[in-house]
Amino acid sequence: MLLETQSVILDVAAPVLLMIAMGAFLRRIQLINDGFILISSRFVFQVSMPAMFFFGMLGNNLNGLISVDLAAYFIVSIVLTFLLSWLLAVKLDVPERQRGVFVQIAFRGNCGIFSVALVVNMFGQDGVALGGVMSGLSVLLFNILAEVILTRYSHGKLHLVPVLKSLLKNPLILGIVFGVVANLIGLKLPAFVVKTGSLIGGLSLPLALVCIGGSLVTSGFTLPKHFPMAILSKVALSPIVFTALAYVFGFSQKELLFLFIFLAAPTAASAYVTAVAKGDDGKSTANAIATTTLVSSVVIVVCIPVIIWATGG
Repeated sequence: MLLETQSVILDVAAPVLLMIAMGAFLRRIQLINDGFILISSRFVFQVSMPAMFFFGMLGNNLNGLISVDLAAYFIVSIVLTFLLSWLLAVKLDVPERQRGVFVQIAFRGNCGIFSVALVVNMFGQDGVALGGVMSGLSVLLFNILAEVILTRYSHGKLHLVPVLKSLLKNPLILGIVFGVVANLIGLKLPAFVVKTGSLIGGLSLPLALVCIGGSLVTSGFTLPKHFPMAILSKVALSPIVFTALAYVFGFSQKELLFLFIFLAAPTAASAYVTAVAKGDDGKSTANAIATTTLVSSVVIVVCIPVIIWATGG
């Protein structure tokens, strides 16, 4: 499936960016507030996005949905980004009390909402299904690796069992798993149930993007000395390098676009929650989330047409 550059900018990226801008505007004029953003974000995470993934998996042909090569390459890219970010933090002599936060900012992306919003806009139901699988893989890795790095520099004990237990309760992962199981056993649901589920799932992306925009208004952009390098690594260096290597390895245009969009996602909002829980620098994490959201949006809009051009689109 080849995509034209103009179509990508006008039909795919622009609506996402405009929804984020609308959220910022609505928060600025106080039509929505922090309470709305909190409750809506929770609704998206616990209800509407799991519904979108469930019905996306249920209604798609899962045969050949994601190749083993793509899944393996995506996992390796995340792990290498994590390790290289850790090495970078050491080489830059980032203070130990900030290293865990630095690394988390540099590798943990908002794949479940931001990236999914783009690929669904770009590929429709295929975006829901394949995006759901990649989102599930990333959520699993991000949580485990974040626990490792934050524990290392908070001088606490590494407890992966509670992390794994929380992942088993993660609504996004449950929505994906149940959807795959329902598809495999050939579950047939009444049309009105499917329609209702689709309507609930359809709330995910616009509501999530409005919340992202609204949260930017109340976030600051002041960062510690070395953190701009973590942001550069997250939204530019890692996605560009690993997408370029994937091109050399012969991945298709569609696979390259998925890889880039998921690797270039801004720092995940969950990074703030994890950092605070470990007693780390929550304010810097929140500011980095806001900054990466803005920078990532620009990088993705600029780079996607380049990928399409380079692959013959």
